[in-house]
Amino acid sequence: MRKRSEDSQKVFTRILIGIIISTAATLLVASAILYVNYNRIALRQVYRTDVNSLTQTSREVAKMTESAKSLSYQIYQDYTISSLMLYSKPSIYQITSAMEQLDNYRMSLPFIESIYVYNSKSSEFFISSDGVRNGQQSISEIDDQGIKHILDRFHDYKPFVPIPRTYKVGSTEASEVNSYTYLCYDTINDNAKLNYAVIVNIKDDWLSPNMNAADQPGKTFIVNEQGDLLSDFGDRPLLNNLANETFMRPIMQDTEHSAYFTEQVDGENSLITYTAPDSLGWRYVRITPYDVITADIRGMRTHTLLFCLGLLAAGLILSYLVSRKLYHPINNVLVRMRVMEAERRGSLHLLRQDFLRGALQGRETVTCNMLEERMRFYGSPIDVHQPSRMVLLRIDHYTEFCETYRDDTKLVKYAMMNICTETADIYYYVEAVDMGGDLITLLFNEKSENDSLSENEASASHQIEELLRMMQAAVMTHLKCSISCTLGPEENSLEECIEGYARSAEASLHRLFMGPGCLIHTASIMAYQSKEYTFPAGKERQLVECLMTGKTEEAKLIYADIVSETAAYPFTVFQLALSHLTMTLNHVRNTLKKNNQLTLDSVSGSLMLPVKNAEDLSEVHEHFYRMFDELGSKVEEKRTLKHEELIRRINDIVERDYADPNLCLTSIAEELSMSPIYVSRLYKQLTLKGLTDVINETRIAKAQHMLVQTENSVADIAERTGFTNSSYFYRMFKKLNGVTPNDYRRKELHSEHL
Repeated sequence: MRKRSEDSQKVFTRILIGIIISTAATLLVASAILYVNYNRIALRQVYRTDVNSLTQTSREVAKMTESAKSLSYQIYQDYTISSLMLYSKPSIYQITSAMEQLDNYRMSLPFIESIYVYNSKSSEFFISSDGVRNGQQSISEIDDQGIKHILDRFHDYKPFVPIPRTYKVGSTEASEVNSYTYLCYDTINDNAKLNYAVIVNIKDDWLSPNMNAADQPGKTFIVNEQGDLLSDFGDRPLLNNLANETFMRPIMQDTEHSAYFTEQVDGENSLITYTAPDSLGWRYVRITPYDVITADIRGMRTHTLLFCLGLLAAGLILSYLVSRKLYHPINNVLVRMRVMEAERRGSLHLLRQDFLRGALQGRETVTCNMLEERMRFYGSPIDVHQPSRMVLLRIDHYTEFCETYRDDTKLVKYAMMNICTETADIYYYVEAVDMGGDLITLLFNEKSENDSLSENEASASHQIEELLRMMQAAVMTHLKCSISCTLGPEENSLEECIEGYARSAEASLHRLFMGPGCLIHTASIMAYQSKEYTFPAGKERQLVECLMTGKTEEAKLIYADIVSETAAYPFTVFQLALSHLTMTLNHVRNTLKKNNQLTLDSVSGSLMLPVKNAEDLSEVHEHFYRMFDELGSKVEEKRTLKHEELIRRINDIVERDYADPNLCLTSIAEELSMSPIYVSRLYKQLTLKGLTDVINETRIAKAQHMLVQTENSVADIAERTGFTNSSYFYRMFKKLNGVTPNDYRRKELHSEHL
């Protein structure tokens, strides 16, 4: 027994030593590999950070240039200041008013050092500055002597391109100023002589802190295409040429790209990051000491090794002492506890999802107290009494989404819900509910402790819109899919928010008109409920006529016009209009098949497109356009030029003689030297309309125009449009328009007045 114990001890010792050696070797090799990789990663990360920072600085310079340009134009066009530029001797009142206006312009932008207005007629400068230089100075006495050199050689400088320079100001105790000068000038005699100029000087110390912030290691400076220094860089003077310095040669040779490399700068190994030339031809360079970049990594390497060694030693000792007796029972207990906790969390999540889904869909009647109790039980941080909002997310191109992810669709939707929840977590507590299909509901609940939310309603609305755009961008970045958002109004409690689900769900269907990736406001769509829609029967008649005569492109335009009008009404109007158009198309197809012996398949109920599954209006249009093209091609095969010319002649006669009371089928047939029965049958066969009905519709259309455009009496209008009996005119007018002539006139005149 003792021998077996000793053998077991030897085996245990050998295993323990082997584990120690293997673990130590693994840690050392892994640490070495990680150290090398971390160095590379750190360089790339610093490069990305530096490039982003330098690019931001470039944008700030561009903004500064735009601001200076805009300001110069404002000064140039300011009527008050124009007296300083245009008059050789402006009055004291003009000078005082203009200088006040000039001070206002200077103080409107904090980074402006001074503004000069130069008048060549009087050789005077009018200066607005934040120091004691305000006022009027002649060109011979001005303290900024450098500006004289610029104005003498103004042809050498492009307007609104920053000119870095150093000059001294002050008459008694001159102080040196570094600035960027923007020149706006006007010339006469074809640029031969300077007429007047506006000079804006931007403070150099406004840009330097942005480039060399205290929290950023290294030094940043600007050079132009020739290598001239345009900003502070150590003790090197402004406009000093750096092209011949060793570290600048790779930068000067690479004239198109942004990149980085390591090189000695002032005796110190450094990471040098530079950008491609911007619109001004400037390049932004940052030099970061290599030791600064790798300091944290070296420290991390040491700490990691020490920690691993300590942890290894402590763990081995502890394992040696207690693992044989305690490991298995404790591990079994921990495993059971983890399983139980995971089951509890998963169960609560599923129960919360099912409860909220039922409440939103109306399967469960909820009250404020019930909501509060349930949300507390499910561990949700939402306070049901706080103001809340509802956001509906619809996954765009859902069919493609399902085909892409197949069995992982639910998992990806869960990831999408997590992304949106984490994005909004800064300002809101959020509950995300999978409603099935392409729909996800987000319940936004304001955090009572958050003081950063805007109190102004417009600002709050703008804030949540920006938040939704961030969600859309995050989902696109991480999951490569697009979502459309429907934003509900802010409600006083979670209960009121849930009650508005049906309205938001209906509003979300307007994605059909607005397209994928849109942002819909429920309140705006619900405002359409108060509008009354009238189906355009006249356009429908034109559509039928175009389809019957094979005018497919005109039919498409009329159809698109009818459908586009429904965008400003509730979604049910669009569905009903589409159903109406489908039945009309069915009638046209059957009529053509019956009268023209066309080989057309009968239209079944499947012709109606399931619009709730359509995500873009073009999908609906494509469905109908395909049917129009089929009808057009078939009609074109059967249509003859003779019949088309006959219909045109009949329509011309009706348009010409509609005011003649004797106009009728018989008179038209006599003029065409044809049988009235044949004319009637042929016209009805080709247009689906009776000739008598067309005559009456034409007369009523003319009467509608006269009712609105003239002040003639109804009886006079009836006589002018060919009706011999006023009573018959009233009956026909009301039959075709639904209202009497007098009511129609009042309605149309009232609409024009509005």
